[in-house]
Amino acid sequence: MNTISVQNESAFETLFIDHPLHQMNSSTFALEIEKLVLTEKIDYLDAVCQLCEKYEIDFSAVPKLITQTMKDKIDVAATERKYRIR
Repeated sequence: MNTISVQNESAFETLFIDHPLHQMNSSTFALEIEKLVLTEKIDYLDAVCQLCEKYEIDFSAVPKLITQTMKDKIDVAATERKYRIR
């Protein structure tokens, strides 16, 4: 599983800027999720929800925007909450 190690949070934030929706792809979406998880101290499931709200992304489009690694991380978060993901 890929993880991001952050030693200097301000340097981390300069690496990732808000991506306009038209530039959103699975890589940028994953980076935005990781950014929220690290900076906001929330889990992956909440980060996905926040990004969907921010960019007005329909939740049904999320599977197309996330990598298998990110799906695994979201699944762990859902399992911890005892949610069932279809």
